[in-house]
Amino acid sequence: MGKLFKFLKPRVGAVLAIVAVLIIQAYCDLSLPGYTSDIVNVGIQQGGIDSAIPEQIAKDDMEKLLLFVSKDDQKIVMDAYTLDSKTYKKDAYVLKDDMLKDEDKEEKLIDILGKPMLLVSGFDSDSETSKQMKQAIFANVPQEMLTEDTTIYDVLSMMPEEQRLQMTKQLDEKMEEMPETMVEQAATIYIKSAYENLGIDMDKVQTDYMFATGAKMIALAFLGMAASVLVGLMASKVAAATGRDLRSGVFKKVVGFSNGEFDKFSTASLITRSTNDIQQIQMLTVMMLRLVIYAPILGLGGVFKVFHTNVSMSWIIALAVALILCVVIVLFVVAMPKFKMLQNLVDKLNLVTREILTGLSVIRAFSTEKHEEERFDKANKDLTRTNLFVNRAMTFMMPTMMLIMNGVSVLIIYSGSYAVDNGTMQVGNVMAFIQYAMQIIMSFL
Repeated sequence: MGKLFKFLKPRVGAVLAIVAVLIIQAYCDLSLPGYTSDIVNVGIQQGGIDSAIPEQIAKDDMEKLLLFVSKDDQKIVMDAYTLDSKTYKKDAYVLKDDMLKDEDKEEKLIDILGKPMLLVSGFDSDSETSKQMKQAIFANVPQEMLTEDTTIYDVLSMMPEEQRLQMTKQLDEKMEEMPETMVEQAATIYIKSAYENLGIDMDKVQTDYMFATGAKMIALAFLGMAASVLVGLMASKVAAATGRDLRSGVFKKVVGFSNGEFDKFSTASLITRSTNDIQQIQMLTVMMLRLVIYAPILGLGGVFKVFHTNVSMSWIIALAVALILCVVIVLFVVAMPKFKMLQNLVDKLNLVTREILTGLSVIRAFSTEKHEEERFDKANKDLTRTNLFVNRAMTFMMPTMMLIMNGVSVLIIYSGSYAVDNGTMQVGNVMAFIQYAMQIIMSFL
């Protein structure tokens, strides 16, 4: 292998270019499951709303949210929005452009408005819990202050800020045990109702999101395909050039042999080294540049993506990789000695063939055709038998790998279904996890 790298030195630039294109291809392949997850989670389940805070919100809706926010945080919220009285059917606050570009400011705003959105969404619902909370709040207000039109928000606005925030804190403590995904989904429901309150067409929002995400996936697929074709072309050129240099070097070396050196090698052996052996090296070079380098890039990228999707199910991938390594090790122990024998058997078959063809007149003169047929038949059968053994071993590998991969998919779905049911994971994340798992397993393969 070290000598092979020596022959690749003149083409270091091409090899580095191949690595760069492989990184682009891996990026495309690893991005697609994420977009699939977005289509399911955001496009279908969240109606195309991909933000955790409303980008537009009616003035009266904003006033409801600010009831559950301290004065200091109210100032931060109001600084993030600007009042728009023309675009929508009612006065609305619109998120400033710089807030969407600054992740830290956006995260701060999410922390402030996340729980208030959940509280308002709960108060607006007709659930039993909501009714009990409203009754408890109304019970603390003198009856003479209440009318038929008094809402829960009117009552909250009458309360002193300290009392209101204390109540909000108690509600927050009750919601602490809720999974993060459930809080996000509840916030999405609120944002959707806030947009509808402004007269925004939510069907169009959802359709636009689906089309935009789908267009990105198609673009990435075409980019990945172009990268794959380019890598194949570049790897083939590098391998062909390496084979040409090797054949030239072998030929010059053989031409310079002394008579004593010629006696150490048979002509058939030298022909095999110049043709079949160098062709094998060319194939190895293509596979190394096209697959061997790509596998760790894809595998490491897949592991990185998995840990950003769901850490709790990473043990499934570790189990799958361990099983695959066991299968590969067993096959290597069984088949590798036979692989090493193949080249010698090809060399022996070439030797017998050459001796028979060059000595045909002598064979006929001594009537040893039957003997030579048996020699050729033995060399041919030995090569065939070894080839069959190796191929059978390799055919055993693929069904085993497919069994492991399908078993991993079932295990992920089984574990993921509980996570989805508990609200700690979304359906799209489970789908993305399966695809990342397959990519990692294929890279180890």
